[in-house]
Amino acid sequence: MIIGGGMAEGNLEAPERPDIVPGEREFIAKIVEGRTSGIPAVSKLRTDDRVLARITDGIYRQPSSALRELISNAYDADATEVVIETDAPRFREIRIRDNGRGMDAEALARLIHHIGGSSKRTSIGAIVGTTDDSNPNLSRKGRKLIGKIGIGLFSVNQLTSHFQIITKVEGAEHRLFADVVLKTYNEEELPADGKFDSGSVHVISVAAEDKDSHGTEIILKAVRPRAQNILRSLDVWQRQSEKNGSPGDEPEPPPPWHSGYIAADAQNEGAPFTVAPNLPWQPHDDPLTRFQALFKAVSDQTEFTERPELGRTLDTYLSMLWTLSLASPVPYLEKHPFDLGANDGVMVFQLSNTGRGRAAPVELAPDQTVREKLGLKAGADDPAGGFRVFVDQVELHRPISFTFWPGRTKSFTRTMLFVGSYRPNLEKVHPDLRGGDLTFESYLFWNNRIVPKENNGVLVRINGASNAIFDDTFMRYQVSEQTRLRQITSEVFVSQGLDAALNIDRESFNFAHPHYQIVSNWVHRSLRQLANTHKGLGDEIREELKKIQSAERATKLDRFAASMWEKARHQSDDLPPVVSVFKTSLEAATARRDGVIALDRNQLPLAPVSNSKAAREETAHREQVAKAVATVLDGFGLLTDMPYARQHELIAALIAVFYEDAQDA
Repeated sequence: MIIGGGMAEGNLEAPERPDIVPGEREFIAKIVEGRTSGIPAVSKLRTDDRVLARITDGIYRQPSSALRELISNAYDADATEVVIETDAPRFREIRIRDNGRGMDAEALARLIHHIGGSSKRTSIGAIVGTTDDSNPNLSRKGRKLIGKIGIGLFSVNQLTSHFQIITKVEGAEHRLFADVVLKTYNEEELPADGKFDSGSVHVISVAAEDKDSHGTEIILKAVRPRAQNILRSLDVWQRQSEKNGSPGDEPEPPPPWHSGYIAADAQNEGAPFTVAPNLPWQPHDDPLTRFQALFKAVSDQTEFTERPELGRTLDTYLSMLWTLSLASPVPYLEKHPFDLGANDGVMVFQLSNTGRGRAAPVELAPDQTVREKLGLKAGADDPAGGFRVFVDQVELHRPISFTFWPGRTKSFTRTMLFVGSYRPNLEKVHPDLRGGDLTFESYLFWNNRIVPKENNGVLVRINGASNAIFDDTFMRYQVSEQTRLRQITSEVFVSQGLDAALNIDRESFNFAHPHYQIVSNWVHRSLRQLANTHKGLGDEIREELKKIQSAERATKLDRFAASMWEKARHQSDDLPPVVSVFKTSLEAATARRDGVIALDRNQLPLAPVSNSKAAREETAHREQVAKAVATVLDGFGLLTDMPYARQHELIAALIAVFYEDAQDA
């Protein structure tokens, strides 16, 4: 997993190469000798420069970052399957196993003596077996490499300082066992030569019965308490236990879906749950069905709020599954956006690389896909035979849906897919400034709403993998179009370049890098084309709808609310929403699926005590007030991310301001 294959099993001598550092050749020899003597080969981990020593203890933000890096390394090693066992909900020991090329003695020695000096994308890669013989940017089977910096090993330090590597290459008669202990960096103890002692490793060779097997397993021992507590959502469960009975001090409820909680004093094997798990799948479900259930659990939260949030829906562990599925080069849950076709009910447009006008409509023949029509390559067949990732018997897929969500206005009844590709000519830019060539394909997908909220924005994938979350600023887009921007999800598939713009944590970009600037400018141009196209196509529809709504808004109060909504939105290309009051919560929930702002009469102070004719008229008037209030609040964007129950509380409070009898309701 960590670095890939190497010299052949029968070659017991390390070749004469200038890249082998002092001590590396001796270490290889000790590993080989250990096959017969049983004596472990012992060495020190060494970084290739002082800067890398300083970052070993804090370059990654979340525990999931370590698993993401190890998944990426397995992909680079041509694995087709990665299996992760997390020991949830205790998280005391985590195992990551793949069926990639594995490592031989030379490759393992290279890893230990060159931390921070990756052989990927260098001539050394072909020698030690990590890359294609003729192209150092490809794996042995032709995958475009994800990793480059060579510090993936240190990602595990986010989780533990002690781990084991069990690895074997195909055809080898021995399996290597490496026990690694990492050290914490200390500026005062840095040697004079600037080479930080990163830790120690003991390696033994064990005869392998399964000669044809290959791959790597990494066992993260004694996971750090802080990492355990994050993965256990300890802060959430502690807040629940600290309730003191005072209504004003009630914490937020725990997420509806979680992996359960076992108190720190009950961590022994077999101890009962302090809080029983509530997982979205059934125990008998297969791995793919489990992930589908996870996605549905998030989508179903639209019953309670317009834009569900992962943090309010899933605990840290389940959110980690979601994050890893976004980051990994795995298939989409439904289909790749470029594989959408004429039968998927989506309007397709091609983006221009120069203009800022409207995008060009794309007509697809029956059964023709966007990929086929425009010759797009991202997401094509994997040269190594596919890539699957399993975490605790859940098979990860990219949780991005292109299903139509009805909107509050009826301007559009179909989704819109804007597609483009770009390979800028950088020949006139000095080689020292341009950062190499750049090639990418991209899409911008418009829907009435993006579910969940975290899928709103732009996500950059380099060679199939992403190391960040969706950027809801769209790379710092400065045009004020908050409503429309919340209706877009976008991905940029980079097949060449941009990786040099990744910061050392691989989770953010250097904004000054020329490749990042080119991509961000392209995205901003594309957003303008999307907006212009969206406005233009909706004009005629909106004019017809305006006539209908004008007739429906018979009262002065209705017309005032609609006018205030339009002023608050500052957009002339949209219409006020449909707002209705329903007798039951079920009727309201059904209407919301059609994009209506649906109010439940039972949750609002609408009816006076009396049942007289005057009282019924008063109730009807208060319904009109409630609908007007909801319209105005929506115009100012106050309802967008507010749970439906909270919306009713706000509207009820505003009604009570004007009706004294409602203040006691």
